[in-house]
Amino acid sequence: MDPVQLAHLLRRTEYVAKPARMAALSPVSVTRENAVDDILNVPAAVPLPTYLDHDIDGEGYHQWVYAVQWWLDRMTDTEKPMHEKMTWFWHGLFCSSWNKVNSAWAMMQQNKLFRDSAFGNFRTLTHAMSIQPAMLFYLDNLDNVKTSPNQNFARELMELFTIGVVDQDGNPNYTEDDVTAAARAWTGHGIDWNTYLYKFWTGDHDYGLKTFMGVERNWNGPDIINYLLQENTAKKLQACKFLTKKLWEFLAYQNPSQALIDELAQVLYTNDMNIKPWVKALLMHDDFYTPEAMQGLVKSPVDYVVALQYFTGYRGDDLNPQWYMDAMGQEPYGPPNVAGWKTNAYWVNTSLFGARAEFARDATWHLRNNDGNAVGKGRTPQEAVDFTAAMFGVQLATPTNDALVDFINVQRAEEPWIGWWESTNLLTMTMMTPEFHVA
Repeated sequence: MDPVQLAHLLRRTEYVAKPARMAALSPVSVTRENAVDDILNVPAAVPLPTYLDHDIDGEGYHQWVYAVQWWLDRMTDTEKPMHEKMTWFWHGLFCSSWNKVNSAWAMMQQNKLFRDSAFGNFRTLTHAMSIQPAMLFYLDNLDNVKTSPNQNFARELMELFTIGVVDQDGNPNYTEDDVTAAARAWTGHGIDWNTYLYKFWTGDHDYGLKTFMGVERNWNGPDIINYLLQENTAKKLQACKFLTKKLWEFLAYQNPSQALIDELAQVLYTNDMNIKPWVKALLMHDDFYTPEAMQGLVKSPVDYVVALQYFTGYRGDDLNPQWYMDAMGQEPYGPPNVAGWKTNAYWVNTSLFGARAEFARDATWHLRNNDGNAVGKGRTPQEAVDFTAAMFGVQLATPTNDALVDFINVQRAEEPWIGWWESTNLLTMTMMTPEFHVA
């Protein structure tokens, strides 16, 4: 496999093209398919830390901090980071917020579901997600009863989780009457307040006939999922297209062609919503290795933090990324709303990049502890720039390289002794180069 393409594949699936992974997948005999299969060969299940597998009175904030750092550290260090990449993708699709759910146990059980089901079956995952306490709390289905139907989950199940508002031609995929019928179908699916586990309350369920997408029957909640993702083949194919566009934009670039979406959606459809063959087809596709794909994605804040942790050698307990990520616009377990996070150019503005700069500066202070990484000493300006670029795994374009060299020349004209600020600012600026922010 071409090493440039391999590095691109690893950056998109494993956050960083780590030298050890490049070496393991770079022999002449390794093909694109060999590399993709290796990347997707992830553990079946990952246990949660014991500190996070239950709620602890008075420890809610500390459990949240631990959970954020634990997840970011897993993204940085786990042997097959694509496992965490897909867990994050499902977290961004089936959103729940720690602040509203207010339970370490519920949020981490949902996190575990996404990880354990990352490459399983989408229909099965959707069924499991729909009755997990975190989702029941977040979208209020625990309050959905026949005497006062709550539409939140029923609406988002269609709008954001499966088929989307409109199809490729702008035609609506569902009506308000469908939302009403689906909400009635989901009545009674709630929480046992003694155990905080899912419970179906028969007395709160609407057993009357309901007309959903033109079909009249005694619909129950799970029937809605089966209809959308199995029974109605047109809706199932629409769901495959909806999900394909989301995954392509998550891993490759924005606004893929309809032909590309249709081709990859057919893989998910043909495999009856099984996720792994679909992801493999995406990563195998020639369009994933075009210049548009290789140059077309800005790192999300999570991608940025993970890369920075890897290259500095520091981890969550050292850098406390949870203090910065909300201002960056993306905080684990804290989506801005049920629609989750946007991608790519959304991250490029002065406010969000200012927060990245603050995080980079904090990492710099750690790197400069006891005058460590005095990168300019004994090096010419160009050698100092080359050193920091290599330190952060970036290949600088000529304008970026020249700007950093010019900075050093000006700095040395003012401080010929190569003082503290040259190395300090060079480290920070290298972490803020455009090249370090492109995935």
